[in-house]
Amino acid sequence: MGEIGLEYFLDYDYSLHYNALHPTSEQRIGFTNLAGLIHGTNRTAMPVLIGAHYDSAIDAPCSDDNAVSIALILRVAEILMKKTPRRNVILAFFDAEEAPFFLTESMGSIRFYRDHCKGLDFACVIILDMIGHDFQLGIPLLDMLLPGIRKLLFIMGSESHTQLPHIIEKAVSVTRRLRIITTLNRYIGDMSDHHAFRTGGQPYLFISKGRGRHSHRPEDGIDWINFSRVRRVLDLLLEIIGLLDKAPMNRGRQTIDPYEFEIRMIRRAIGWPLPFLLRRMGFRKCSLHTRDDLDALAGKLSELIKLQT
Repeated sequence: MGEIGLEYFLDYDYSLHYNALHPTSEQRIGFTNLAGLIHGTNRTAMPVLIGAHYDSAIDAPCSDDNAVSIALILRVAEILMKKTPRRNVILAFFDAEEAPFFLTESMGSIRFYRDHCKGLDFACVIILDMIGHDFQLGIPLLDMLLPGIRKLLFIMGSESHTQLPHIIEKAVSVTRRLRIITTLNRYIGDMSDHHAFRTGGQPYLFISKGRGRHSHRPEDGIDWINFSRVRRVLDLLLEIIGLLDKAPMNRGRQTIDPYEFEIRMIRRAIGWPLPFLLRRMGFRKCSLHTRDDLDALAGKLSELIKLQT
């Protein structure tokens, strides 16, 4: 962070130390979040935060979960330093995301939001987690019949502000070779560090491919990372940040139900095989039109994945 030239988020250091009780031993131990800052030209504009957790689930490389996200954010910082954005950009790397700290008082992003974001309104908070592997549905027949499914990338949180569906759709139209599925956070749940910001009423996006076959295993090394697709995620993220920099992200809760946008994104991501895919999944309709359709589809996917596991 120092080599890139990031300013300190606080006056004295990138490191933000805190103490918390271990969830199981109840001993008080130390943790460290890290945060840097790129000053924008308009200091009164609401800032953008880009974040990811840097701790690992096991003593292993954990390249996908979550070293690739950290590397990508540092690359974004290098690029933004040369562009001088209008908004301040905060780069945050969170401790204690993995078990047993997840969603406890020890979790780094929860402490960061509580300790350092009082009274702060964000234009958007973007969280990255597990973005490096090729996606697999985990249903062998469908994974075989639809090889393009490997390119899927999921974005949650577009419902958290009226501007976000437009921003995502425009960014995706510019970024090639990714297939983006946007979905409500409630279908998946709080899987990562966006939890604190979502519950705090901040506009947010969570970008992920979800857990892969090597997640939380020693095999999560650099060999299974698809770096050409990681580069596409970088391009997408830069487009989103650029659009956020210009967008009128008004203060206050601006939640919406972007079901039409979600359906368009599904059709674009899956393409012509979508009716066939819906039939193979046992879905009673071969098309999607309403939120009820998306609810039913989410339920069917959950059933199929449970059968596979």
